[in-house]
Amino acid sequence: MLLTFDHTEPLRLSITRNLHRLLRWTLCLCMTVLLLSQSGLALAREVRVTMSDGSEVKVFLFEPDNHGEGPWPLSVLIPGGGGNEYVARAQFWLGRELARQGWMIAVPVSTDGSNFDGQNGYKIPAVIERLQSQADILSGKALLVGVSTGGSSALALAAQQPDQYHGVVAVPGILRDLSIIQDMNNLPVYVRIAQNDLFRWDQAMPDMVTALEQAGARVNAGLVTGTNAKHIFNLDWDELRPWIDALHAHEPSSD
Repeated sequence: MLLTFDHTEPLRLSITRNLHRLLRWTLCLCMTVLLLSQSGLALAREVRVTMSDGSEVKVFLFEPDNHGEGPWPLSVLIPGGGGNEYVARAQFWLGRELARQGWMIAVPVSTDGSNFDGQNGYKIPAVIERLQSQADILSGKALLVGVSTGGSSALALAAQQPDQYHGVVAVPGILRDLSIIQDMNNLPVYVRIAQNDLFRWDQAMPDMVTALEQAGARVNAGLVTGTNAKHIFNLDWDELRPWIDALHAHEPSSD
């Protein structure tokens, strides 16, 4: 009796697991977008920033509530997913909450489905420079904020040019390539990742935190527990708000 073995079976199983994982993440993101878009209907001022290559970045701006007439410090909220307008609008809720802390919030939109890192990383500093030429926005360093791939982009931008930023909030976010980390020069970094994260970011977080701290960053990192969320989660504003207030206590333009 001749026995044969199907050597493609492990490959098929691996592909099937990855497809199931991708499906779960897609459903998770879709549900998040549907839930958050209901609270993301606030009116925002829209501007367009022209890049050196002729391309444009659409930016939604939220002015702070009850924080005087400005000028205000700038916070850039980098959307997750592909950074397109639909996903960006779904995250307006976070921009609105940050605006309540006294920051002018800028939400850039990717027109080509690319994240704002890697080859597109140059666009965020260009957007910041253009926005800070407006009278109601303070010059100096900006705060970077991001969710999911937006959080990872925020971390990557800050790791490569920490002197340009006031701090970074990644909820969640991860740095896979730790070699890009420069001298962080005491840069404040706030990271939260779900326990048992769908993409195992929780397992990669300790090495990232160690690398950032060794490079001189002041890292406030933690796992989000007690929730069914596997990647996107509700923020604990009792933790995040004091961290942001501590940044806001320092005049960004004086750093």
